[in-house]
Amino acid sequence: MRQRLATLFVDIAGSTRLLVHHPPETVLGVVQCFMTLVTEIASAHGGRVKDFEGDGVLLYFGSARRAAEAALAIRAALDRDRCDAACEGGPGAGARMSLTIGEVAIGTVGSSGHPALALVGPSVNLGARLLKVLAPGGIAASEDLVGALRVEAPTLASRFRLIDAAMEVPGADGLTVAVYALADPAPVHFR
Repeated sequence: MRQRLATLFVDIAGSTRLLVHHPPETVLGVVQCFMTLVTEIASAHGGRVKDFEGDGVLLYFGSARRAAEAALAIRAALDRDRCDAACEGGPGAGARMSLTIGEVAIGTVGSSGHPALALVGPSVNLGARLLKVLAPGGIAASEDLVGALRVEAPTLASRFRLIDAAMEVPGADGLTVAVYALADPAPVHFR
């Protein structure tokens, strides 16, 4: 089945630094708190979890507006709560996020005993690569996502600024895309 979906990748920024400076149990507490916060906010905005991978999560939405609103709410919650409560005052977690939209093929992969949902399409691949474009606290967006926001939520679209008109996508045989970023990055206050 093919469907137009907005995707939101959310990844803990500085997870390697956390692992170097804190015991694995403390880092696990940060990841657990982070994933709970992210998934609860995404769900409240109509999002669904595709999967968790390491210190990140891939979410999908039926609209660009809902995905962008979820990203802003996640950023605000992380800035406010920092995931300290579950870590008993431990280190907080910052995040990097990317927003994309496009046609994806949706299907099941894996064995019948361990099936998993697959979302396959260029926009999903691009979203994973955009995570590394910005500093912690940043939200990157594809040109198609910002275009969809111009229709669905013009005021929200106006908050994104072009940062690279022709970013070459690593591993994509010379494919270039326009990349936007939220113009008002959140301050990062984690230890």
